[in-house]
Amino acid sequence: QQMHIEHSLPKSWWKSHQWAAYHDLNHLYPADGSTNISKSDKPLGVVSGKVTRNNGVSKIGQAVYKGYAGIVFEPADEYKGDFARTYFYMATAYEHYKNVWDTTKPENMMENNTYPVFKEWAIGLLLQWSRQDPVSEKEHVRNEKVFLIQGNRNPFIDYPELAEYIWGNKVGCVWGK
Repeated sequence: QQMHIEHSLPKSWWKSHQWAAYHDLNHLYPADGSTNISKSDKPLGVVSGKVTRNNGVSKIGQAVYKGYAGIVFEPADEYKGDFARTYFYMATAYEHYKNVWDTTKPENMMENNTYPVFKEWAIGLLLQWSRQDPVSEKEHVRNEKVFLIQGNRNPFIDYPELAEYIWGNKVGCVWGK
């Protein structure tokens, strides 16, 4: 099995420019090579019905989530919150990419704006996954290691409730630790 470095937020969504996001450790993950190739630039989603690939950690197949019809990538339940928090981080850290988001691709979960950045259906999915899969110890350790190497952190791991204040059920409320 060949391993790949997976860009969790597909690099083709920002037209593959090799800017800071391309190398940002906060969204790079080890992945089974053949599954990563199959995933390609598919959005996150819920697979049901026809599954074209399932390695026990990732599924690729037809979407059933309201708002997107097409082939999607669905991580295992214990990684769904990880992906959601990674996408929240990428949207906030790289909102200035709004002019390069390739929104001609219907699978791109992003819009050409600085807020809310995500398409409406994507916000619902990401919040659902973040709520269902709380931050794990593995995420905390990884966040610390990324900080030691890269000098920044994913605030949605340190403060997972922050997503609710930006996109969720606490929009308009004042956030305070």
